[in-house]
Amino acid sequence: MLAEQAAHANTHGSTAVGLVVILVTAAVVATLFRKFRLQIIPGYIIAGALVSILAAAVKQRYEISLGEVENISSFATVLLMFTIGLQLEIESLRRSMVSIFGLGITATVACAAALSFCAMAFGFSAPVAIAVGMALSISSTAVLLRVLQERRELHQTHGRLCVGVSIAQDLMSILMLGLLPAIAAWHAAGSPGEHAAAPPDFKGAAITVLIGLAGVTLLLMIGRYALPALLEFVADVGAQGSSGKTGFGSKELVLVSSAAIALSAAVATSLLGFSPELGAFLAGLLLAFTPYRTQLAGQFEPLRDLLMAIFFTTVGLGIKIHEIAPNLHYIFLGVVVLMSVKIGVTWLCVWGLGSSAPLAIITAIYLGNAGEFSLVLLAAAGDTHPAPILSGPPLGAMIAVVVLSLILSPFLFAWAHPLAAKMQRFGPPPWTKRLGVLVKADAREAAPPEAGAHERLQARHVIIAGFGPVGRSLAARLDVQKVPYTVIELNPETVRRQLKLGRSILYGDITNPEVLEAAGARVSDAIVITIPDDEATLRAIATARGLSATTFIACRTGYLSGAFRAYEAGADHAVVEEVVTADAMEKQIFEKLQSRRGPDLVPQPQAS
Repeated sequence: MLAEQAAHANTHGSTAVGLVVILVTAAVVATLFRKFRLQIIPGYIIAGALVSILAAAVKQRYEISLGEVENISSFATVLLMFTIGLQLEIESLRRSMVSIFGLGITATVACAAALSFCAMAFGFSAPVAIAVGMALSISSTAVLLRVLQERRELHQTHGRLCVGVSIAQDLMSILMLGLLPAIAAWHAAGSPGEHAAAPPDFKGAAITVLIGLAGVTLLLMIGRYALPALLEFVADVGAQGSSGKTGFGSKELVLVSSAAIALSAAVATSLLGFSPELGAFLAGLLLAFTPYRTQLAGQFEPLRDLLMAIFFTTVGLGIKIHEIAPNLHYIFLGVVVLMSVKIGVTWLCVWGLGSSAPLAIITAIYLGNAGEFSLVLLAAAGDTHPAPILSGPPLGAMIAVVVLSLILSPFLFAWAHPLAAKMQRFGPPPWTKRLGVLVKADAREAAPPEAGAHERLQARHVIIAGFGPVGRSLAARLDVQKVPYTVIELNPETVRRQLKLGRSILYGDITNPEVLEAAGARVSDAIVITIPDDEATLRAIATARGLSATTFIACRTGYLSGAFRAYEAGADHAVVEEVVTADAMEKQIFEKLQSRRGPDLVPQPQAS
């Protein structure tokens, strides 16, 4: 018994040591990358590769601990896919979703076909080449969103187009995962050995795939209507039990419930024969349609950054140098072919369907790598029945190609806008008009993200934080003056009621930077904080000022000392309630006394 307990404790200790080694190495390497102004995600991958080399060179027991960490990595991957799905801003693509999705599907199919032919040129059989082509056709959503956010391009034309194509790719990965069993049967039929003894059951594989896809479709249909209702119920319960502070108690309940939904969806898709990552991604995608998306995305943001570090570090950890070293020249050639084909084919599809050449080249370069779902698809291809489609050194080589594309692609992003500027003389293709979903492509699309900032700031827009009596009064005045505004409110009932009335309102916490950014804090003329919570107001001021140095920020505060703190935090104007109350009280009292006793009986203020 004691021996078993000691072994159990030793296993947990080894896991803890492995996790510490991974996180410390990732932190050190990522800090160095940030210091030299490089993208952090490649740093995580390199950190994982360094840990793998270290583990093999130092002690065998680290191999055990790192193996245990893979379980933590699997859990982290599931939650990371959930946060990626949650972060996709589908609402901003609603008007153009059909056209952009059509473009995304066309580009993805074309890339998959071209990469499949390239894989056959490298010596893969047709079924293996198709599986590889499908996997490599999916770009990295995590890298794309991080780059667009850091460069402040998420709401620009090419940013919306890239996100739309990325969503289409992620959704197509569902179909690709469903096709893998049939491809595995095809591969087994042409492979010598024990798997070729019996003829493959294509009919059974097709039925299994159809059943799985039907199950996923049913989950999506149920979730589309059930999840918003469930979160509304949870938010209402939290708001009612928050000690009189309406809405403040619902944040934690909504967060925990969303995490439970993600894990439940992961289990459900696993039972249907698909990867758990796919279920978590779909759960996040469904929650992206709810009013709680912005608040949840902000709450999950710190966790997402940690999960991303664990995910990409363990990807680097899986690189087995001794397996890929003999084929290193083929791997580098594969990366060059992958990125060249994806950039070229994507550019041709975007431009050929009506976009301008500058917009097309920016989109193509930003989508020129492989991504997280590429790794998910490759892992699934290595675990198919009756025989794995990919295994051993070929699987390791493909993973290395994906990893190297993730490492190299950020270096190409810096060339996207200068290259687009040189393509200004190329117009849209002569055989078609521009896509109706894209705004007019001109020099601003090809310019760096800072260009056009003054133009955007000229649009009048106000953010109102809190929709109590003060916020409603301000909104009514803005309505009269026809000034557009967005309300941020944490009371779910208020949000639902105002959405039905057609108001622009977000559910969220004003101190959450994701919520402020979604409301337009970077480009708004003014942010007016009307919530009756001085500490939350100070945090909101600091967050808003961090997003924009030029936006006018006004707030309310209970006491004069609070106004000084608000100015220190970055506010431009503070309304002090005790001062306003004193002025209003003096005025009202004199008016009442005048009406009751006459003007001669009211003591007049002494002249100063």
